[in-house]
Amino acid sequence: MDLRKLLKPRTIAIVGASERAGFGGDTTRNYLKFSRNLDRLYLVNPKHDTLFGRRAYRSLSEIEGEIDLVILCTPQKTILPLLEEAAEKGCGGAVVFASGYSETGPEGKILQEELVRKADSLGIAVMGPNCAGFANFIDGIFAFAFLVEERDRRGNIGMISQSGQIVLGGLDSPNMGFSHVISSGNSCNVKVEDYLDFLVDDEDTKVVAAYIEGITKPEKLISAFAKAAEKKKPIVVLKTGRSGKSRELAASHTGSLSGADKVVRAVFRRYGVIEAADLEELMGLAAAFSWLAELPRGERCVFMNVSGGEAGVMADLTEDYGITLAEMEQETKDALQTLVPDYGSVNNPFDMTAGIGYNTPVMVQAMEMISADPNVDAIVVAYTITPEIWDDTITHMVEAVSIAREKEGLKPVFWIPLIEHTRHLESAETLKKSGTPLLPTGKYGCAALKKILDYAVWKFQPMEPALPEKKHGSSHALSEYESLNYLSSHGVPIPPQAVAATEEEAARIGGELGYPLSVKIHSRDIQHKSDVGGVKLNIKNQEELITAFHTVMENCRKNAPDAELEGVLLKPMLKAGTEMIIGVNNDKDFGPMIMIGMGGVFVELFKDVQLAPAPLDFQQAEEMIKRLVSYPLLSGYRGRPVCDKKALADLLVKISRMAAEGRDTIKELDINPVFVTEEGAEIADALLVLYDNEVSE
Repeated sequence: MDLRKLLKPRTIAIVGASERAGFGGDTTRNYLKFSRNLDRLYLVNPKHDTLFGRRAYRSLSEIEGEIDLVILCTPQKTILPLLEEAAEKGCGGAVVFASGYSETGPEGKILQEELVRKADSLGIAVMGPNCAGFANFIDGIFAFAFLVEERDRRGNIGMISQSGQIVLGGLDSPNMGFSHVISSGNSCNVKVEDYLDFLVDDEDTKVVAAYIEGITKPEKLISAFAKAAEKKKPIVVLKTGRSGKSRELAASHTGSLSGADKVVRAVFRRYGVIEAADLEELMGLAAAFSWLAELPRGERCVFMNVSGGEAGVMADLTEDYGITLAEMEQETKDALQTLVPDYGSVNNPFDMTAGIGYNTPVMVQAMEMISADPNVDAIVVAYTITPEIWDDTITHMVEAVSIAREKEGLKPVFWIPLIEHTRHLESAETLKKSGTPLLPTGKYGCAALKKILDYAVWKFQPMEPALPEKKHGSSHALSEYESLNYLSSHGVPIPPQAVAATEEEAARIGGELGYPLSVKIHSRDIQHKSDVGGVKLNIKNQEELITAFHTVMENCRKNAPDAELEGVLLKPMLKAGTEMIIGVNNDKDFGPMIMIGMGGVFVELFKDVQLAPAPLDFQQAEEMIKRLVSYPLLSGYRGRPVCDKKALADLLVKISRMAAEGRDTIKELDINPVFVTEEGAEIADALLVLYDNEVSE
């Protein structure tokens, strides 16, 4: 659906315009105060001839010419007739403030479905219902219902939120400048994903900030993320749903349900989307990307402090948040040493002392020296900017940053205050104009800086997403033998295996496979074989094999009397190694997700797993493995053997490709354990669940 008449309209009508407080009055006041195209604004109220000294129209039909956008400040029962009237005027967009729709329960959901059908049939893109509206600061259109203080907010941040109050918080922030703000509310026939796509394409938007409660168009979301990744346009998202309570609130607030949090976060990681931990970080990161003149080319930073104590604090914080401190060349250190007093020393963090901090030209010189060092990618000035400039150091340092940033080729600069304080607006504006982000304080600033640096060095690896094309019903589990054969038929290496229905077959197969062997019950009906006595390991000869055959069969007849027993599965015992787990879980929205983690009995205990959308390339597989907390166990930790991590990554890639190809066939796959040794990675056991029937969308 074309959103231009909604978000970039030429003619606007406010229906329910009023001089009284409320949606109609507040929206009209906002529009008259902040908007620029007042000649194409029409106020509609059947009870008034004039409003705010302007002509008021009795109805939309009374207006001459076409109307692109209607802002409906009227009760729910009036909305459908007004949309029909607006369509007669060529309307293509509507903002609906009215509540009482899907956020209220089943009856409201029915009303919203009627609204969607009506809007779709009329070709009208609806923002809302139950929203606060939007503002287009580029074209000067302020269709927003909440009153805000009067000041210039034009900038390059595009903000989307399903909550109007969160948009209001952004508008109240002095650090934020916007291209667009959008309160989508219940997201009727225009979803959050549609607005996101619009802002990714919008040339006036440098960074997108989004508060998302639910996802309803995964394909559109992926498409928008991929476009942003190709353009290297940052998207910062605060996604609720990490807790059960937040999922409950999201459902009652907007009528949308949150997706599986871990799946969504894995999708974010695949496309370089920066996840904010809370609203403060969402606003702070968006402002930082907005102010930043250019991204660093690497993640090695030099911190400049005025005192040794502050330098020590920053040294601890950089380690806590994984920020790489640049190792400056000796030539750079020697040059800097000439600028500091005798008692000063050049380290990183750099205690530049007040001797540099109080001297603008010298600090500019120091920044140029640091920037010229090939081992440095960014400079971070760490000092608190107070509300009034009591300390001349602030004046000199802010001025030095501004002058240095004018030098051609100077590397990116960030500013982190050490304690929270009301920002001196003149200093903040100077830093903003110089392209220097003023980050939050201390640990919050370091957390934000780390995410910016990670994004700066992240490189997009385009992969065709394996989104499901069908909906599915019931499913069935395969036996271990069938599961492993399925893997083998799709290019995944498995150890030798065979099924024996009788003790004679077992004896013959045992001789062919060689000892020692494992003996496991072969039955689709028994998934947890150990629980029913269906496993015997390390069988060394034919006599032990015959005994094991009968023991396993008898145990399962006794402990699983309803199971159909087809014999036993025989496999050579594998060389013990580090136990890992590889799994596939087919998400209904985003398709097969690949999981790897510490295997055996520890997977449930430690929950040390990584998740990613299928398919994977080799580099992505290696990165997944390296992110595991248990990764040192694969790398020779405390004298353990160094495992063949490349073989593990290769196995992960093969399984991910199989999962992507089987996006509408495979429901679940559990390979546990995978034994990883110095010589490779071998699958010891597998459980595959396939869909029974496939139902088209």
